[in-house]
Amino acid sequence: MKVLNSVLALGALALLVAGGTHYWPESSKTTTRQVPDSSAPSHAAATPTTEPTQSGDQRVVELAVQYLELYGDTITEPATQARLYNERRNLLARYPDAGGELFQSAITTAFPELADSIFALMARLDRYNRWLDNHELRLQGLPDMERYAELWQQREAIFGPLASQIWAEEQNPVEAKSDQFQQTLARLDQANQMPLTELAHQLQTTADELYGADLARQLAGSGATGHALFAMDSVQRQLADLPAEERQQAINNLRRQIGYSEEAVRQLAEEDQRREEKWQKGKAYMAERRALENRLNGDQLEAALTDLRQEHFGFSAPTIEREEKEGFFRFERERRYGLN
Repeated sequence: MKVLNSVLALGALALLVAGGTHYWPESSKTTTRQVPDSSAPSHAAATPTTEPTQSGDQRVVELAVQYLELYGDTITEPATQARLYNERRNLLARYPDAGGELFQSAITTAFPELADSIFALMARLDRYNRWLDNHELRLQGLPDMERYAELWQQREAIFGPLASQIWAEEQNPVEAKSDQFQQTLARLDQANQMPLTELAHQLQTTADELYGADLARQLAGSGATGHALFAMDSVQRQLADLPAEERQQAINNLRRQIGYSEEAVRQLAEEDQRREEKWQKGKAYMAERRALENRLNGDQLEAALTDLRQEHFGFSAPTIEREEKEGFFRFERERRYGLN
């Protein structure tokens, strides 16, 4: 199946954005997750067929539009790219002969600059899931902490520093299983006068004492300790008071202190920069949005807001519009440096 050229693809995407497609909820393993959970539903796996019933190019464009609307706003993030694994899996289940080529064509049409990195991530996820399949029964028999540590050891072996980004939202035993750790978090969360380096030191020391140095290092590598640190209000208040450059340097130093590798620090700093750019774009959008609301109303306001969303967010504009109709304004959320 040939990939649409860029001119044809853009024209077809514009024509189809208004169209709807049906989705089914995502399915997942009960023992260990293949990829992070996603709030966006994936396309359903139906009864296997040999070929798509629609023309190939039409199906490619519809899938490209679907992927742009569901994932386009955050597609540069590894966690978002990983969620495409379930889309690929469902296509392969539905079209065993053509699903792989269909997925590749749709991804190349929707995200041409990121297609190679997405395909490489799919290959790594295939490798990780084969390991899960081969070790599922043994993993089920392990205590929670041991299973969690072994999962992260394998994730880091396959994905390197990307692992902590792909599974950043996963609940972890450090936070979920230990009352003592929760007590430490609660105390440090309110320690507004304690320096950042001391907050990190006390958090890391508690993890070492509770879980042992080896497992604590594994948890730090998984992102669990970092998530706990940057979720503290005491940390966020101090970071918010710093100029942007000093804030990023402080975040980098904290990550080094709790055990992140230099490569992980570098990659996460790049991710922080992308988030910062999105927040700044969102801040500008919200200011312009409020100005429009102050001087327009009715159909004029709706038309102006549609143009404004398109100007700021491109293909992600329909997603932003749906969120706003549901009362969710993503750029009015609390900013959590190092996390979102």
